[in-house]
Amino acid sequence: MEFLYPNMLYALFALIIPVVIHLFNFRKHKTVYFSNTSILKTIEQENSKTKKLKHLLALMARMLFIAALVIAFAYPYKKDNNAINNNVDNLIAVYIDNSMSMQAHSSEKTLFEDSRSSALKLVENLNQAQKYILLSNDRDPKNEYPMNKDEMLLRLNEMKVEAAPILFEDIYNSLAFIKNKNNFKSATLFAYSDFQKNIMNFNELKNDSTIQVVAFPLKSDFQNNIYIDSVWLQSPVLQKNMTNELNARIVNETSNDIKGIPVDFSLDDNMVAYTTCDINANSFADVNMQFVVDNEGDIKAQVAIKDSPITFDDEYNLVLKVRPSINVVEIKPTANGQWSTANSYLELLFDGDALINYQTMNPYNIDQQIVNNAQMIVVNEKANINETMQQSLLDFASQGGTLLLLNDENTDNSYIYNNIGLNPTYWDENKNRVEYIARRNSFFDDIFVKLPDNADLPFVNKHLHFNIGKNVLNVISLQNGNPLLMMSNYEKGKIFVMSTNFNSEYSDLSNHALFVPLMYKMALMGGNAMDFAYTLGEDKMLNINDVSYQYDDKLSLKSENGMYEMLPLVEKKNNQNYLYFFEDLPSAGFYDIYKNEDYVTTVAWNDSRKESQMSFFEKDELYKLLKDNNINVFAMIDLAETQNKASDDVLEIIVKDVAVWKIFVVIALISLLIEILILRFWK
Repeated sequence: MEFLYPNMLYALFALIIPVVIHLFNFRKHKTVYFSNTSILKTIEQENSKTKKLKHLLALMARMLFIAALVIAFAYPYKKDNNAINNNVDNLIAVYIDNSMSMQAHSSEKTLFEDSRSSALKLVENLNQAQKYILLSNDRDPKNEYPMNKDEMLLRLNEMKVEAAPILFEDIYNSLAFIKNKNNFKSATLFAYSDFQKNIMNFNELKNDSTIQVVAFPLKSDFQNNIYIDSVWLQSPVLQKNMTNELNARIVNETSNDIKGIPVDFSLDDNMVAYTTCDINANSFADVNMQFVVDNEGDIKAQVAIKDSPITFDDEYNLVLKVRPSINVVEIKPTANGQWSTANSYLELLFDGDALINYQTMNPYNIDQQIVNNAQMIVVNEKANINETMQQSLLDFASQGGTLLLLNDENTDNSYIYNNIGLNPTYWDENKNRVEYIARRNSFFDDIFVKLPDNADLPFVNKHLHFNIGKNVLNVISLQNGNPLLMMSNYEKGKIFVMSTNFNSEYSDLSNHALFVPLMYKMALMGGNAMDFAYTLGEDKMLNINDVSYQYDDKLSLKSENGMYEMLPLVEKKNNQNYLYFFEDLPSAGFYDIYKNEDYVTTVAWNDSRKESQMSFFEKDELYKLLKDNNINVFAMIDLAETQNKASDDVLEIIVKDVAVWKIFVVIALISLLIEILILRFWK
């Protein structure tokens, strides 16, 4: 038997007190006159042995009461050699998965409520002097410092669901860090989760042999789910009163075919499109809906389906930015202080068009704000730009813009070419005609209805030969097999490279019917610098190039109802403005960005769809996975098997400590009762 508070045993010296009282009777005797003392002597002789026995038993009862009470306060327990470390130098960590998937129901309660109820019983029955931390997906710092039992119970009662998913290895590594930081010899992790397969990644696990894991894999009675996986637009640039098409992917995570599930699309809470779709079992279907926007600016949009009982992924929020025009910037040099007219074809095409805001810019006097607000940038073949500017153009493309590079003998865009996998080799001055157009490429979807076999295609007098890498597509080729127009998907945007230019000395492209649709399609593909939706728990940064920002400006993020506000970190990097988030937003929905209390723009956030995938580890699979990754697994507890047992029995299953202090409390009460009975009824 061991004692949690062995110093309390010094109180056993108090056993001397009843002994002293017994040996020295301090009661004052009262003299009573009696005529015949011989009778009293007879009574005394008859009762002396009985009285001694009575007082001796009372003394023993008093001493037993004091001894049992002292031992009970010393907290005795019998330690099982196979039990977890339940001493004060062992940190108890409780992890409750409070992600959205834990809203699924098990019998009458959610998995989250089952977990919290079990954790409360666990903490209530553990040592009073134990130190605890509460780990969760939202990683609240106030829960991750060692606290006492009362604080831990309070934190458990305050927990809420709706956090973003987190990898199990991050929880484990955090516990190891907290344990070492606070000088605990060991730690025990009680982990409550549904253990979805997508969170059990151990690429960066830091094993610690002093950490024991007790896992509680929970399983919902409802593991069927239908959800909206992703949403995208046919054209990233929206124009007022122009038709666009929205596409949505609906996933069926059930073993049954789904027929006629309704899909709604609304703008500013007004439904503008509706359709239904059929989805095969364990598959997905893509739906498309056409719509027209009537206003400019930021429009709050939402795609929604109806599915139960898992509902957090039945809506997808997005913000549509309707621009009054498309900004096209051509970078070209000046000659004698005047704009060069060597390539005025783009200016003739775009200038004066109400849809296109065409601007020119000198490569030696770049206005970064104009670059950030552009949808398409064309680098004239006469514009020799340095590597710093080329990197800025790559950053522009990475944020969703369209970049077109033209070439002549003096052009040097090698820095950009190296980044996208292009290698220019030599100039070919033999006349060639366009022979192949990749009509099946999505770039040409809106350009050709049908291309005749004997179509009159453009010719090229001079062109630059390229060796093409795997990340570059050849969309238009010449008769000699060399590429004329190449396209590379560069992060969120696209980079187009033309092996010649529009001057008649090089080609007749500017006079060909193909010229106009090619240029307009490139301009329309230029997306917004800011994404139309972000994901909770995954996106920690967003680009705000649409917002003019100075270092003394205050930017804030507020929820629609004004109940939540955050002051994110603002950083300017590579001529781009970024907002960084160090905490997850409280829930999915729409949030407004303010600059100095003035409204600027709106951003949309959605819950991670990782939680929507109904793929979980079974108990045996989980045990093997943890063991294979050298995690010290002490026990795997199925709450469904223990929910009908008393909490003490469940605790014994987990901890295997036999606490005997209650026995000594009972002994103390019994001894007190015996003393009362002896003194009161033993005549």
